[in-house]
Amino acid sequence: MRRSKVYGIRCRSWWFVIVPALVALLMGLSACGTKASTTGAASQATASPTKSVSTPTATIVKGYGTSHGCPSDAVVNTPLPAQAVLVKSTQNGQTIRVRQGTLVVFELPFGQRWETPAGSQGVLELQQPAGYASQEARACVWRYVAQGSGQSEVVFTARALCQPDQFCPQYILRLSFTIAVQ
Repeated sequence: MRRSKVYGIRCRSWWFVIVPALVALLMGLSACGTKASTTGAASQATASPTKSVSTPTATIVKGYGTSHGCPSDAVVNTPLPAQAVLVKSTQNGQTIRVRQGTLVVFELPFGQRWETPAGSQGVLELQQPAGYASQEARACVWRYVAQGSGQSEVVFTARALCQPDQFCPQYILRLSFTIAVQ
């Protein structure tokens, strides 16, 4: 019994699908349990603070912020000004209305590996240190000053905070906030 040439071509074409799929699967699983290291300040845009909002005093505690999921090892325990607007993860998808010059503070809880949005966001100017750890709030904190008028969407993403050599869930959490400056 002879095999047809068409059948032989179909069988060989499966290898072009199976092999890349297996390689992709192995690469995806190889990321489980790896320890990511980030340098928070180096990958962020530098924004000069406004005169009405003071820059908090940060202390660098090597490994503290990153071990809790913050992109920076800076630790700040300075209380927030009374006029600051505090935004928490439970406000995901909401529009927050603020006035020009207002300090908008995002507090995202420890336990996720948070990533800093790219620099200033439209009418919001990112203050430094960005993505610092707050021991009091047990959260990673980003501070923005509302400049100009209009709307800006600030999107934070987080991944699982995994220990080395342990299984790690593969997901991306996306939090989106719209800030309307009047």
